[in-house]
Amino acid sequence: MKVCFLLFNLYGIGGTIRSTVNLSGALAEAGHDVEIVSMIRSRATPALPVHPRVRIVPLVEARRDQPGFDPAHDPKGNPSRVYPACDGPFKLCSALVDERIERYLRDTEADVVIGTRPGINVYLARFGPARALLVGQEHLTHDMHRADLRAVQNAAVAHLDAFVTVSRQDARIYREALPDVATEIRCIPNAVPQPDVSPSTGRNKLVVAAGRLIRIKNYRLLIDAFARVVEQRPDWKLRLYGRGPEARALRARIHELGLSEQITMMGAHAPIEPEWAKGSIAAVSSDGESFGMTIVEAMHAGLPVVATDCPFGPGEIIADGVDGLLVQPGNAAEFAAALLDLIADDERRSAMAAAARAKALDYAPSAVAHAYLKLFEDLAARTGKGCGTPARPKPHGAHALRGGSGAAGRGGLLRAGRALAGRAVRPLLQRPVTAVPLLGVVRRISPAAAARADGTARKLRPVARCAVADDGALHLTFPAAGLTGPADLLLRRRNSAEEVRVPLPPPVREGRGGPYRVRLRLARMPLAEGHWEVWVRRRADGAQRHVRSTMVERAALVGRGPEVAGGAVRSWIPYATDTGRLTVRVWQRAAHAEAVWVAVGPSVTYVEAELLGAVLTPDSVVTATRRGERPTVLRLPATELGAGRFCCLLPHEDFTGRVAGTTPREREFWDLRLVLPGGMAVRIGRIGGDIVARKDIDSHPSAYRGEGASRARVRPYFTDANDLALVTAPAPAPDTSAAHGAAPRCAHLPQG
Repeated sequence: MKVCFLLFNLYGIGGTIRSTVNLSGALAEAGHDVEIVSMIRSRATPALPVHPRVRIVPLVEARRDQPGFDPAHDPKGNPSRVYPACDGPFKLCSALVDERIERYLRDTEADVVIGTRPGINVYLARFGPARALLVGQEHLTHDMHRADLRAVQNAAVAHLDAFVTVSRQDARIYREALPDVATEIRCIPNAVPQPDVSPSTGRNKLVVAAGRLIRIKNYRLLIDAFARVVEQRPDWKLRLYGRGPEARALRARIHELGLSEQITMMGAHAPIEPEWAKGSIAAVSSDGESFGMTIVEAMHAGLPVVATDCPFGPGEIIADGVDGLLVQPGNAAEFAAALLDLIADDERRSAMAAAARAKALDYAPSAVAHAYLKLFEDLAARTGKGCGTPARPKPHGAHALRGGSGAAGRGGLLRAGRALAGRAVRPLLQRPVTAVPLLGVVRRISPAAAARADGTARKLRPVARCAVADDGALHLTFPAAGLTGPADLLLRRRNSAEEVRVPLPPPVREGRGGPYRVRLRLARMPLAEGHWEVWVRRRADGAQRHVRSTMVERAALVGRGPEVAGGAVRSWIPYATDTGRLTVRVWQRAAHAEAVWVAVGPSVTYVEAELLGAVLTPDSVVTATRRGERPTVLRLPATELGAGRFCCLLPHEDFTGRVAGTTPREREFWDLRLVLPGGMAVRIGRIGGDIVARKDIDSHPSAYRGEGASRARVRPYFTDANDLALVTAPAPAPDTSAAHGAAPRCAHLPQG
């Protein structure tokens, strides 16, 4: 059976894209011929990994700087005449999109075509081929849409063979809204695959929430609830993952409540699965959820979920008191009480975590794909359409990108294919060849093929999973497919000639395709501070390649401080770069002061830290050094707190006026150090834990000094090296809007 999914933009991120990628992959795995049609193409490759047997068909190139861009794609000057203006993507939709989707649907040989949002369902109703089964999907709910968009989609549903919602309650609402429509309306939940990630241990004192930062998610409720939690359990923390228009207001609320050290806004993370595994409880505070993919993702990771019992998803997924807790929407006190109940009862939390993992298996892509195939079977029996049989998967080595905006129809595709073949074949015909006798017959092969006899010519494609063990060691696992022959693992310090070599052990089950595994004890390696890139070098021919990472698991680093051994303070955090390259951030210092608390008050900033690798004495002081050609140095007393800890008060007046001279005309940066007797300067920072770069994550509010033209602000922040510093700058006119929030509240500051 050939199945086609219509997405507006496969190249973005979001729940609809994720669920489509999951379902399409499961159908392809079951032996069906599957393709995803993306109406526009906004980047070179999809942000989410697509199954290699799923074809990707971009219709219109949206990037103006790309060769395939067609000037006829002008959403403002020549907007779509079909796509409903009340659906969000209309502003990105042109008449060229209308033309391309109509042509595609006219020519497709698909047995089933699936639309994934209201505007696309309109296209499907208008241009869908009569011979195919036409299936619309609802990834929100009937009542979440504006009235005009509801009316448009309801009219389109009448022309489809089936309409699929992700919740049972929403299916019932659609049936009641469309009593005279013959379309099959059925609930099939989203597919959420079980991630290849170690589940949560439940030991980290961390609550995790993830999703788009939009109003309906009501993360403000969660923040207010967590403010109540920390009053009783200040040792627990909350992380919010995601991005969206509410980010600024949410950060302001965190600052207003004085919770900068307890609540962290992490930004968007992909993949999100290792981040769930860092927590012990998941939180969903929405006013409405069509399904709740994040709930199932958290359950897969072994987290019980505390969620509002909002329409519609949470109540259909969570068994209250068994694998999670449901609370009244909009009630911060009740939400806080539910969190505190689970925080206080390790045994109950563990039992719920096990039940949550079992529940999540109900949403496996294979199970959801089976439900869709049953729908197709029922529809085919009733309508006689879409009667294709399972097709043998085509051997796609990579995604087939066809039908792009540069190729007009099948003729354009044929011409493009011939041109591509010519470019690929001509260099091969020009290469020298080597004669090799084989059983009395002379066979002419290329030098690369001749070298393949000893295995050295196979391309080196090292791909690894990385997981941090409880003792801090890095466990790397390489599939055998990307490696051949004896090889070495290389750690290379960025922007340096330094290199450390580690022999790569033979593969597990050698000769039977087993993986390569290596355990790195970085504490025993001479790694200087910096970013160390991970490479593999094959011994036979010297071929070398940067290791690409498929997954980095750092749950064991949450709350873990720097290691003190061998006369040095060390910390290391593995991560994947934006391009997927495995890298390890290493810190190594003779001594270090780990910042454990930073709080901003109206007139002072309070810093508390733990000295590691040296002995704190009463004569120690904190210095703040202004960067520049003529640095200014402030000396401030460090107060001993016991067990190597100290605190320091940083008067804002010293930084914005009295010592600095006048209100700064531009930003000025002040680096903080603990200076010990004898002159040893120790950097104050935050190098422990699992966060590689804290600069944009560990956020603290600004405090303001002065009035009018002399008004200035001061704010603590972490540098690119995760060292603590202050920045001062002229302040704009006061803004009392909700986006900026009120003055920060700092309960941790000493009084008087």
